[in-house]
Amino acid sequence: MNSVKQEIASSAVNEIEVTAPGTIHRRYCFNRNFIGFAGHFPGHPILPAFVQILTALTLAEEHRGQPLELAGVENAKFHIQLRPGQEIDVECKEKLVSGKPGCEARLTVAEGLASLFRMSFVEKGDV
Repeated sequence: MNSVKQEIASSAVNEIEVTAPGTIHRRYCFNRNFIGFAGHFPGHPILPAFVQILTALTLAEEHRGQPLELAGVENAKFHIQLRPGQEIDVECKEKLVSGKPGCEARLTVAEGLASLFRMSFVEKGDV
């Protein structure tokens, strides 16, 4: 696990919750010193989109107990800027994405829906 994923995992504030078949939740809170804020933007930190995607991927990997290789991201919408100290609820719902195994990820904060996107994963045997 790379250092960003390790910091994401250590920023979880609860255990993974299975709320319905194929649906998992976990809350995260990234402090001001979180590596994902580095350089984005000095004096006005905002959690980058790629870190939001990596957070959902890390949650899916932890739940499955194995690394996953990202094949693609679709229909990504980012509505609310995420800042240090916010509690972020991440939900991953398993579904086929472009014919591949994947999930729909939803990140929410107290103010509402922060981001929504679908991720697909490389299947074993894909080249």
